[in-house]
Amino acid sequence: MPHDGVHPSSWKQGILADIASITSGKRPPMKSADRTDVATIPLVGAASVMGFTSDFNHKDKILVTGRVGTHGVVQRFNSPCWTSDNTLVITSDFYEYVYQVLQRIDYHSLNRGSTQPLITQGDMNKVVVLIPDAESLHNFESTAGQLMELYEVNLSENRRLAELRDTLLPRLMSGELDVSDLDL
Repeated sequence: MPHDGVHPSSWKQGILADIASITSGKRPPMKSADRTDVATIPLVGAASVMGFTSDFNHKDKILVTGRVGTHGVVQRFNSPCWTSDNTLVITSDFYEYVYQVLQRIDYHSLNRGSTQPLITQGDMNKVVVLIPDAESLHNFESTAGQLMELYEVNLSENRRLAELRDTLLPRLMSGELDVSDLDL
């Protein structure tokens, strides 16, 4: 990860493998485009949730990016999901810092594929990163973690409000709901 060369002397240059573990996703037991009674677990692809399946291969806090196909989209998961075989799964005690590192990688330079883009675990492991000292990492994890929790709560609330709007607006427009007597 390029930087301007100016950093505290307690920080060191290392590789992504020094602060994260990288594995590949797996082929799911079954796949459904829509959520069903059997397929309730999100199936994670290189750039988004691409369907649903019946089991999970991760229930921990993970970061996911494309191994084959789409590169550079970094997804965050902290609930049961199945990471497909076209993904790289990154875990770390420094989740928030690694998330930021992954945002700055030049994925194009890591591409090994000629017709289909491909990034290997080995290449990702060797990405050069700047590693802050333990105290700085702890402080960053604490602050960024709190901010990302608030961000995720806000996203969830926005989804809930959009669903409520989408349920109520047609009823208001059709006259099924009458709000003219409300005292606001």
